[in-house]
Amino acid sequence: MKRLITIITFLFCVSLYSQEEVENDCPFNNDYKGLTTEWLVKLGKTDFVWNEKSNQAEIYSGQDTIFVSKGGCVHFGILIELRLGNDKHTINDSEYWLKKALVLATEFEFNHYKKMITENNLKRVETNKNVVWFDIEDDNFDDNLFYNGVEINLEKKTKVISLSKYYN
Repeated sequence: MKRLITIITFLFCVSLYSQEEVENDCPFNNDYKGLTTEWLVKLGKTDFVWNEKSNQAEIYSGQDTIFVSKGGCVHFGILIELRLGNDKHTINDSEYWLKKALVLATEFEFNHYKKMITENNLKRVETNKNVVWFDIEDDNFDDNLFYNGVEINLEKKTKVISLSKYYN
């Protein structure tokens, strides 16, 4: 019995030590739900559903859905992704896609994206016939914030527009 108690105590201590190490290895805040909710409420958006599996808020608008998340451990990312349920535009309609991206950037206060799209300061990069990226230049190399650009992806059932940035 003494041996069993010793083993259980040892396992408990190892478990606590392991949890502490994992927490210390996380330089950023990975409370996705808390951070995302706080951000959305600040923006006046309270009508969303939290998806535990994807760690994202889902905002429904007719056949379209906006997925939003903020947080991370090794990289601190902020993502806005619009999935269009019924859209007929082709990958070549850059004006349409950039207008949609501008609405998202404005609505979610992605101010550098908004500025770059408004100024048409983007570089179109085609990765394949159904995916296009619009590169966004960094505005400050010293802030450790990186912009992934605007992605237009027509490879899935729905057409997707993504804007994201992350701290490294």
